Amino acid sequence: MSSEDGLWFVPSRVEGLPDVTEAVVAPDRLILLSRGRWASVSFAEIAHWPRPTRLRRWLAQLGWRPCWLPVGEHDGFHPPSARFFRFFTRPPIVVSLADEPRDRDYGSTLFARVRNVLREGGFHTWDLG
Repeated sequence: MSSEDGLWFVPSRVEGLPDVTEAVVAPDRLILLSRGRWASVSFAEIAHWPRPTRLRRWLAQLGWRPCWLPVGEHDGFHPPSARFFRFFTRPPIVVSLADEPRDRDYGSTLFARVRNVLREGGFHTWDLG
């Protein structure tokens, strides 16, 4: 998978799907390699849409999308390998990020890069901190 397709990384832990070994966050979806098979979650399907929901979904099909459409929650307060994103799937999928040097500037951290990719697609996550 190329970087144009999304941000690829090896998560430190994933809850909600068994044996996940790879993760990709693309502007429009989350893709996880679980037990050797790729599973994809569309952010448009799990987003908390503002009212009137049907109108907003129809507008999104035409290309309109607010830049603040929530698809989950995040906690970036912890050390790198304990930072996570919890997505609004059923059951919730929680992706804990890979470990990285603590002295890395915020903009180049995996946490910040995931948030930037979500923002590219018009999505975001709520801060639990």
